[in-house]
Amino acid sequence: MKRTCRIASWIFSINLFFLLAGSLHSAAASAKEDVAAAPIIVIDAGHTKSHPGALGVKGIYELEYNDNLVTKLVKPLADAGMKVILTKQPDQEISLEKRAEIANSNQANLFLSIHHDSAQPVYLEQTKFGNLAAYKTKQPIAGFSIFISGKNPQFKKSEEFAELLGEELLKLGRKPALHHAENIAGENRPLLNERLGIYQFDDLIVLKKTTVPAVLLEVGVIVDEADEKYVSDKDNQQRIVDAISNAIQRFNSTK
Repeated sequence: MKRTCRIASWIFSINLFFLLAGSLHSAAASAKEDVAAAPIIVIDAGHTKSHPGALGVKGIYELEYNDNLVTKLVKPLADAGMKVILTKQPDQEISLEKRAEIANSNQANLFLSIHHDSAQPVYLEQTKFGNLAAYKTKQPIAGFSIFISGKNPQFKKSEEFAELLGEELLKLGRKPALHHAENIAGENRPLLNERLGIYQFDDLIVLKKTTVPAVLLEVGVIVDEADEKYVSDKDNQQRIVDAISNAIQRFNSTK
C-alpha cells in the first residue's frame, strides 16, 4: 500500500513538473509574441554636428531643437507599447542613407524624421542674438510642414500617416506653413494637402531610400520669432510630443 502511494506521489510530481514547465513555456512564448508584435517605430533626429541645419533667431542650430524633441518622444511611445529605435545619439555622425537603412533592416512599421524649419534667403535677414550670429524672417513665416516621397514604395501608407499627423497638429491650434509651395528657387514643392500642410518631396534621401512608410516633419519655423518661441516652450513641446504620439498610435491601430 505504501509503495502504491509512493508511486502515485511520484507520478503526480512528474505530471506537476511537466504541467508547470508547459505553463512557463507558454508564458515565455506569449511574451516573445508580444515583443514581436510590438510596432517598431524608427525616430530620426535630423542633422549632425558637422551639418547642424538651420540657424534660428536665437543663434541656435536646428540640430539642438531636433535632438531635444526626439529625446522627449521616446518614453510616451514606449509606454504605449511600441519598440522605439533612434537612428542616432545627439553627438553621433551618421549619413542620410544609414538612417534609411536602419528603418529598412528593422522592418519598421514607421520611419519619422524630426526637423525644424527655415526659409529661403530672400525671406531672411542676418542678425545677432547677444554675441551669436542668427537669422530671422523679414515677414511672419510660421507653422508645421509634412513631407512624403513619391519614390517611397509605401507612398500611400506614408500619406496615411502624414494625414493623421497633420490632424493631430491642427488640434493644437497649429497651422501649416505654406511657403514651401511658393514658386521660388529652392521651393515649389507640390502641396498635396493645403489644410494639413502635406508636401511631396520625392528626392529627400531619408524618405525615398526607405522601404517602409516614411514621413519628415518640420515642427516649426525657428527663424520666425513667434514660431521659435512656441516650439522652444517646454509645455508646447510636450503638446507636440503628445500629438505625434497620438498620430503614431492611431496609425498602428488601423493595421
